[in-house]
Amino acid sequence: MEYPHGHPNRHHGRDRREEEYPPPARPPPPPFYGENPPPPPFYGENPPPPPFYGENPPPPPYYGGNEPPPPYYRENEPPFPPPPQVTNAYHSSHTGGAENHPPPPNVSHQSDNNPHHHQHHPHFPSIHHNSHEKSEFTNKPSVRVYSKAETNYSLTIRDGKVILSPSNPSDPFQHWIKDEKYSTRVKDEQGFPSFALINKATGQAIKHSIGATHPVQLIPYPDVLDESILWTESKDLGDGYRSIRMVNNIRLNVDALNGDKNHGGVHDGTTIVLWEWKKGENQRWNIVPHLPIGQK
Repeated sequence: MEYPHGHPNRHHGRDRREEEYPPPARPPPPPFYGENPPPPPFYGENPPPPPFYGENPPPPPYYGGNEPPPPYYRENEPPFPPPPQVTNAYHSSHTGGAENHPPPPNVSHQSDNNPHHHQHHPHFPSIHHNSHEKSEFTNKPSVRVYSKAETNYSLTIRDGKVILSPSNPSDPFQHWIKDEKYSTRVKDEQGFPSFALINKATGQAIKHSIGATHPVQLIPYPDVLDESILWTESKDLGDGYRSIRMVNNIRLNVDALNGDKNHGGVHDGTTIVLWEWKKGENQRWNIVPHLPIGQK
């Protein structure tokens, strides 16, 4: 049979079967019964980062061609532990006792004609004090420290500085404790025993200055052995006075700055410094027992 308008000789039902249909949709993911459902499936080229359930999410992954960003560290990560500290303090000698300590290292000396650079390394025991308070020295007898340049002035503290001021036995800042705790074990290069000077009113110890011509300093009396607060006295200089010098550099002496007669003498507020030995009266000192406050 001929069909009008050149209609093809095909059945309509067959036409529909030959039509193109889109592929069936992907099946849905299986059901999830947990508290936190997983993320939907991803069909792209670059998969997403895995889920993060912490407080501080890391930065997104890097897919570029350049160098990636630096690694991520959480803000609350604990810091690295500090490196161990090394001390040069060591034992000079022990006889008896329950402590067992390693033998001391060799003592090294440096010597030249410049007193600023000579350094003696005395023997220091590696010992730690128990925690103590200023009350530890409350009942200990105190001493008075004065210079031959002006015997009516005494060593004291004012405005955080070590100075000389007119003697006043009732002034607690003029009372010092001569602590000889390490006198038998810590000595200078001439063999003189060490001591610390601790102010009875503040509990502060006199510390070495940073160098010649600089004022001495004050620090709280430490709980560990600290050579920077240890001093020694020289032998009697022939007039009943002695020099006071650093335990590890006896060429730097306690000096009442410009306290000799050629430089104006001692006055109220004279600063205490360290100076090389000049044999002046302002470098000659006496440490004598102090009467308890209130007694004459």
